Parts: sequence; C-alpha cells; structure tokens
Amino acid sequence: MSKNFSENIDQFSQWKTDIGKTLSRFRLWLRRNDLFNDDIDQRLFRLQESLKNEYLTIGFVGEFSRGKTELINALFFAEYGQRILPSEAGRTTMCPTELFYDRKEQRPYLRLLPIETRLDHTPLSEFRRMPNLWTEVPLMTSSAHEMTLALHTITQTKKVTMDEAVKLGFDTEMLERCGDLDEMVEIPSWRHAMVSFPHPMLKQGLCILDTPGLNALGSEPELTLKLLPEVQAIVFLLSADTGVTASDMSIWEDYIQSMDGRDDLGLFAVLNKIDTLWDELSSRKKIDKAVKRMIDTTARQLNIDPRNVLPVSAQKGLVAKVRKEKPLLVKSHIEELEHILSTSLLRNKEKLLTGSLIEETRALIFQSLQVLNNKHDQLISQQKELQSLTGENKSRINDLIEDNGIAMIEFQKKSLSVRPSQRLLERQTKILLSVIDSKTLSKEVEITLDELVNSRTTIGLFRQMNQFFVAIKTIMVELSREAELTNKMTKSLYKKFSTDFGLNLIEPTPFPIVKLNRELNQIIKRSDKLDKNIFTTFTEHSIAVKRFFSGTVTDVMNFFKSTRKEMIDWTQSVVNPLNQQLRIHHHMIMSHRSELNELRKAESNVVGKLKAVQHLLSDIEMERQTALELSNSLDEKKLIKKEKVRPSNIVPLNSANRRKSN
Repeated sequence: MSKNFSENIDQFSQWKTDIGKTLSRFRLWLRRNDLFNDDIDQRLFRLQESLKNEYLTIGFVGEFSRGKTELINALFFAEYGQRILPSEAGRTTMCPTELFYDRKEQRPYLRLLPIETRLDHTPLSEFRRMPNLWTEVPLMTSSAHEMTLALHTITQTKKVTMDEAVKLGFDTEMLERCGDLDEMVEIPSWRHAMVSFPHPMLKQGLCILDTPGLNALGSEPELTLKLLPEVQAIVFLLSADTGVTASDMSIWEDYIQSMDGRDDLGLFAVLNKIDTLWDELSSRKKIDKAVKRMIDTTARQLNIDPRNVLPVSAQKGLVAKVRKEKPLLVKSHIEELEHILSTSLLRNKEKLLTGSLIEETRALIFQSLQVLNNKHDQLISQQKELQSLTGENKSRINDLIEDNGIAMIEFQKKSLSVRPSQRLLERQTKILLSVIDSKTLSKEVEITLDELVNSRTTIGLFRQMNQFFVAIKTIMVELSREAELTNKMTKSLYKKFSTDFGLNLIEPTPFPIVKLNRELNQIIKRSDKLDKNIFTTFTEHSIAVKRFFSGTVTDVMNFFKSTRKEMIDWTQSVVNPLNQQLRIHHHMIMSHRSELNELRKAESNVVGKLKAVQHLLSDIEMERQTALELSNSLDEKKLIKKEKVRPSNIVPLNSANRRKSN
C-alpha cells in the first residue's frame, strides 16, 4: 500500500466527514431561522445516511491465472509480509470475493455462501441480507498466518456428478473431470465470499471485488450485471507473456466492453507479469520498447486509449514491498498503478455524488435562502413605514394599522386563490401514483407468471419475457405523459404564487422522469442479458422461471416502489417552499400589526422599533452569508482539487538503480 493510495482513501473519508458537517451546520441554520420542518429533516437525514454508506469500490476482473489476487496482495496487503489472499499456483480464488469493513457489525469475519444455493430461486443480492445461510469462518486478524489459513477456505472445491454441475449452472466445457472418476467433476464449494476486515483503507471506505475467471462470470451473471456496474474502477487483468487471448477477449466483449464510455468509471487493462519480458541479456531500452509494443497492441485489440493499458508485475511488486527493495518496486510499476487507480476512484466517486447528494443539498440551501430573502424584503418595507412615523407623522399610525388589516385580508384572499391550483397538483400526483399502483403491476406480474409457466420452449420463454418488458415500458410511457403534465402544472402554480404575493421564487425542480426512464431502461437492458443467460444456463424450466421472477421481476417491482416514494418526496419538496413562504408572510404581517398597536398605545417608541428591525435585518444578512458559505463549502470540498500530471506508462530506471537491479 503506497502512501499515495492510502492518502487518497483517507482524503475520501475526510471528504465525507466534511460534507456531513456541512449538512449538520445547515440543519442548525434552519432551526435558527425557523425554517426547519419534518420534510426537510427527513431529507437531510436520508442524505447523511447515504453519505455514511458510500464506498470507493474497485473490481478486479480477468481470466484464470492472470494474477488478480496476487495484484490485490501487492496493492493492499504487502505490509503483512506474506500473501494474505490465496494466490499461489493451484490455490487461487474460486468464487467472487468482496473485501470491505462491515461498519454495522464492526468485526472481522469470513462468510461463505454454499454453492448449492444456486438451486434456490433467491437472487444473490437477497442472500447478502441473510447471514444465517452463510458459513462463517473465524478471522483472526491479529495473526497474519491464521488469517491466511482462514482465507484459504475460499479455494475449497468439491466433487459432483456432471448432471449435478449442470443443474448448478456450470458450463460443461469449463469443467475438469476428476482423474479416474470420469463421471465426477470438480466445482467450487462456495458461491460467494464476503470478508469483513479492519484494514485501515477498508475502514476508511474502500471495497475490493475479486472475481474468478470466465467460468464464474458466466455462471454468476448477477456478479457482472449487478455488482460490477456499481464499481468506480475496473482492473481488467491480462498476462504480458500471452497478450490478449481468446478467453480474455470473451470476458472483455461479454462483460466489460459495454461499460466503457461511462464518465463515472475508470476502466484499465493491466498487463501483469511484465517480469517475463525482463531479459538479463537485453538492454533496458529494448525491454521498455517491448513493453511499449505490448501496450500498443493491447490497446488496439481492446479498442481503448493506450494510456489506460498499464504494465505491472504484481509478484515482483509484492516481493519488493516485503523486502523493501526500492529499485525492484520502481521496476514493477506498482506505485504508478496505485496512483492512477486511487485518483480515478476519487474522481469518479466525486462525479457520482456531485450529481446526486451535493446537488440536492445545494438545492435545499437555496430553497431555504429564498424564503429568508423574501422575509428580508418584507422587513425593508416595514422599516420604511416605521421611518415615516418619525417627527410629526405619528398620526399615520392608525392609517398604517388599517393598511395592515387590508394587507391581511388580501393575504387571506390570495392564499385561498392558490388553493385550487394546489389541490389540482395534489390530484395530479394521485393520478401519477395510480399509473404505477402496486395492483396494476401485480396484475402484469400475474399474467407473466401464468404465461411463463405454460411456455414449453426456450423461444416461448423469451417471448413472454419480452412481453413483460413491453408492458412495463407501456406503463412508463403513460407515467411520462402524466409527469410532463404535472411539471407544467407545478410551474404554473409557482408562477401564480410569485405574481400574487410579489415574491421571488426559485424555479421548481421538475419531476425527474427522464432520469427514471434511464434507470428503468438500464434495469431492462441488464435484466434482458441476465435472463437470457439464466434461461440458457439452467436447463430445468422451473429454476429458470424462479430465477426470472426472483431477479428481474423483483428489480422492476423495487424500481416502481422507489419511484412511488420519490414521487411522494418530490411533491413534498415542491409544496414545502410555498407553505414556508405563506407561514413567514403571515407571521410578518401579524408581528408588524403587533408593533403598530404597541406604538399606538405608546408602549414603545419608533426609534426603538427601528433599532429592532435594523437588528433583524443585520441578523438576516449574517444568516444569508452563512447560507452562501455553506453552499460554497460544497464546491470547495473537492476530492480531486488539482489534476496531477499523469506519469508515463514506462518509467525508465536511472543509471544508479539500473546497476543495482541488474
């Protein structure tokens, strides 16, 4: 673990802490200015909880024996002085493995999901929430040796018949027969592994996904279609001594290539084992040239930027770190890879959170600031009235009290005049909710289940599956039409409100139907690929149907469930600013009437009232500045403050180091 990588992960943890403090300061600001309510409180609580649960996730993908686990050992666990994860010949990771720190349980553990759970229709994502179905192995982190022994459990295999292996979803072409027992094959004992480990970087928010080769990727489609899209960086491992093989290309084209182009994902092809190109009889210049040629060839074959093809020797890097051999460490390029990966992780996580959490927080700040600004404008108007009462103008008090009464009547009339528009918006929201009512969706699910069960061919299964997607898209088209009408009604309501009350209002945030359409299309696209894999992998009809319903249908139903919640939250976020404006406006009229009545009764003097108003104006100005500072702090707290010059893929050794390394 380089200082650079560790510092970047620490920076992410500190960044989350700083953003959390800004949210807490904003909550206090709202209370000071009497702008706090249950709706805003719930939204702020949700934002703070989501911030706590954010991880920096990096996925390692590649064919068998490319050195994924060895690279993870070299990058993160060299300080233990030995391999922590099993990566020596014949003892590599046999199932997908997640390394993280469980903040909820706050303890180390190794949990293994038995391979037999593939026969169950429950999706892998659901199993993750069922710890009682996992086999737990004690993880003694105080001893590197004991921990290594425990983690070797991940490599366990078992012998089963070919028929049993096929039922479990394994491709017969990927299986090896067990010596003389031709009818038996060897398969992994475990389907998935979760390792909670109090490593400093894992505790700070790093999550590592280590995947086995093509066999596991093909038989665990959820791994590539659900887990991998959640990472911020993917390391695609290749071997420098073989280049891009046919099986490497299969993994790239089937599982990785489709994610290339995402602006929130760092995708790197890592040429491991460059030490195989180190020839003691060749000059360093020739070796560098050979590595450069391999980089260019790989980039051309994968159709990616050559700068995203990184040469490395994981094994030599691990040795160099353990033995503290700086020349060998430089030659392995491990530190360069660490720099590029950690910077990419931070940059991509910042893009994700800026487009969601940061923008929502900023919108809440400016929404509340607008209410305060309008309160300021009303105070200025009242100040001018009080100033007109100085000297011989005190006789105007009765006139001003009468004007205040008229203002209250006008306020009540205007409040009543916007009620029909508000009720119309409420009715439209109910129409939106009815479009994706759970009963409507349940009917589609029931129809789909009946037709799938009665389908007798794979083609029939695919046809019914596609019809389900068509029905869901039709519902979404209707929702989009109603959402467009809702957004128009919302803008009209805000315009009327601003005109009637003479207030400046920030444009209402439209209902995010475009984003929701995009999310649903991603679910359908991902599920379509997943389902085709399931229907062709599992020959037993009932298992395939159960997998479809436990995976795809559950995803779609959860999407609409969250959409309904988002719709309700959005309605509250639209109505809340208007209600706040009405409450503050009413309060200002009433308090001004009270001041005028006191003046009429000679219980106070005009000068004192003017001083009080000026004090309130000064307070508001200070609070406005505080709100702007809170908003600016969100911009100032950057994960990537300044783009560093990216090092070259090939780092020539200086003459002194060259002599030592040779």
